[in-house]
Amino acid sequence: MIEVFVAYASGNNFHGEMIRRAAEAASNDGRKLLPWSERDTSGFPISESVEGWIQRADTFIGDISVVNANVTYEIGFAIGLGKPVRLIRSTHLPMKAVKDIGLLDTLGHDEYGMEASLVKVLGKRDQSTPWPDLPKNRDQPLFVLQPNNPTDWSLRITSSVKKIARLRYRNFNPWEISRLDAREAYEKATSSYGVIASWVEGTSEEIIRNNERAAFIFGLARGRGIPARLFAHETTRLPLDLQDQATRWFQFSDIEKAVRSFRDEVADLQHDFVQTHSSKASILELVSCGDPTAENEAAGLGHYFLETEGYQRALNGEANVLVGRKGSGKTAVFLQVRDRTRANKDNIIIDLIPDGYQLVKMKEFILDQLALGARKEVIAAFWEYVLWLEIAYKLLEKDETRAYRDPALLERYQKLETLFQSRVDTGAGDFSERLRRLSERIIERFQKAAPAADTKHMDSSQVLQVVYGRDLHELRETVSDYLRVKGFVFFLLDNLDRFWTPGGFTQDDALIVVGLIESMQEITRKLTRRHLDFRWAIFVRSDVYEFLIRGMADYGKLSVQSLEWSDRDLLKMMFETRVTSGTRVEMPWDDLWARASTSHVGGKPALDFLVDGSLMRPRYLIRLFEIARRRAITFGRERIDESDYFAALKELGWQVIEDLDREIADLVPNSADLLFEVLQTGVGLTAHKFKYIAGKRLPDPKIVDKLLDIMLWNGSLGVVEGPSTKFIFDCGYKRQYLAALITADPDAPLRIHPTLVAALT
Repeated sequence: MIEVFVAYASGNNFHGEMIRRAAEAASNDGRKLLPWSERDTSGFPISESVEGWIQRADTFIGDISVVNANVTYEIGFAIGLGKPVRLIRSTHLPMKAVKDIGLLDTLGHDEYGMEASLVKVLGKRDQSTPWPDLPKNRDQPLFVLQPNNPTDWSLRITSSVKKIARLRYRNFNPWEISRLDAREAYEKATSSYGVIASWVEGTSEEIIRNNERAAFIFGLARGRGIPARLFAHETTRLPLDLQDQATRWFQFSDIEKAVRSFRDEVADLQHDFVQTHSSKASILELVSCGDPTAENEAAGLGHYFLETEGYQRALNGEANVLVGRKGSGKTAVFLQVRDRTRANKDNIIIDLIPDGYQLVKMKEFILDQLALGARKEVIAAFWEYVLWLEIAYKLLEKDETRAYRDPALLERYQKLETLFQSRVDTGAGDFSERLRRLSERIIERFQKAAPAADTKHMDSSQVLQVVYGRDLHELRETVSDYLRVKGFVFFLLDNLDRFWTPGGFTQDDALIVVGLIESMQEITRKLTRRHLDFRWAIFVRSDVYEFLIRGMADYGKLSVQSLEWSDRDLLKMMFETRVTSGTRVEMPWDDLWARASTSHVGGKPALDFLVDGSLMRPRYLIRLFEIARRRAITFGRERIDESDYFAALKELGWQVIEDLDREIADLVPNSADLLFEVLQTGVGLTAHKFKYIAGKRLPDPKIVDKLLDIMLWNGSLGVVEGPSTKFIFDCGYKRQYLAALITADPDAPLRIHPTLVAALT
């Protein structure tokens, strides 16, 4: 007797009754369909009962007509167990909520209308394409699903993973990539030795997205026997399947304790796991273009990294501000410069990836309590204090063992250690945690130094005294003396575009970045006078730099390097190198590509189709190929065909729309979702028409002009010139050129990028 477990959401009695009747009608002597509601749960925790039912069943059917975390968890659990899984959906219920989540809508499903058609669907053969067995990632063994917005507790989880578990991890960060489909979630979870997710309380669209992802990934891990933690606050109520399985925390020490026990479980699996290689694996299961997020492949990035001019200039200390659009490869350059320079053990490499959330309280205090002149002083003093302390922290961390073996170094080390510990501003933890503590201490000192009404009248000496707590001179001198026995110092700061709050990036946020740049320049002057080699490079989004920072910083004294891509052949070379290096079989590129992919898509070479769809951003190029590859595997194909590429472009299009809409909202207040309105225009769009549409939401004509500039810059719009369309990457990222075309002919047609159009067709 074949048993089929049928999962569906409770809450709609009519729908539930129909499924129960249809399941009974579709059952026969050799095959019985068992809806979850027909099972007896008395005396057992719900989660144990459901998991037991799914384990005992031969196959699984999940109804995804509505978004439901219990069903999503059960689907993940069944897939993790390796059960044949089929999905069904009612055509009487809208698909929008499921599509907005972006998780299960990309999987094949059967549709039904009324009861008769449901009986027919439930009676179909129980078979589905098996999900592949993937090799474990030994270099970065953990996968962390980041919540939609960072919080003190979510940052404490990642800090604990770094400092307590001491394991390298990959992550999905919704601020970097907006969509995570089921196939990618499967790869990230099942290739890991441990999985961490967080359940967030709330009902917003972003929170529901996070919780659906968490339920699915947690289910996958549970089904595969992979150590997993689903963190939730003690007072949060979860869906029944997850209520008793979540790792509860009430205070931060609970999180740290849970991570310690989790570390031991991960270590046990790493020790016991034996990797097997299937001789039946298809070429598509052996091919990979890697992860679109550089942090997730930091350990292996050096094998296929393409050394561009921007990388060489950063490596040699010739470029201080490196700018590029999201997904252009800034973090990849950051990681490679870090790894190459720290190969020399005498060099002091301070690589920091700050999280803007930690500066929110500090920024709010500066804006609310300090006069404009004092704001600039506080920001500059704050950054100089942070930078000197981080140099000291890195020296102490790097020489912790060596100093006590080297008498010549020990005296310097102990002096620096005493000075550092006497300040106790930064404490332990990762940089985000140290930054949070320092911000809070400085705010406390301001509040003690003067009532709120008087902080705006503090003079420069008072401001510096409050920020530093005590004179910074001795710390600077001690650090400088210590550096005489070292190589060069290289400060690398990535993700500076995360400094703003969800409301967008303002002039005040730009002040924080400009203050950082000026502090770097000041430290460079101080150390250069002592004949010490100090280098620094910060990485920031090009649109943020172009529209906000560039006008505020002393542009003439900055060495700025663009990391944008305009050479199609170079981007193709990058792609070929990644695929060749990431494939678990050796063969010439032409043979590999012929076996893995159709040669042409829509009448053009497949590689050109990929480059065209990527908006010249490596992240989108990688993602477009990987979506198509995973889809082909799901349908059991030997190689990627045209339909896979077109479906992948449509799926990527939704992610690009969400990403670009967020980029626009970061720079133009009250412009959220305006991109969607422009997209509805379709053909016939001109600058005049664009300004009319945007002007209904944004009354200031200057803001509308800025919006058009930003949309030209990010590549969502191009200007038709004769028989072709010029996008920003077709003219060397010179937005002045596109602006000149529009000025010369205000009625010149504007074209929406085809990748965005694909999402709507």
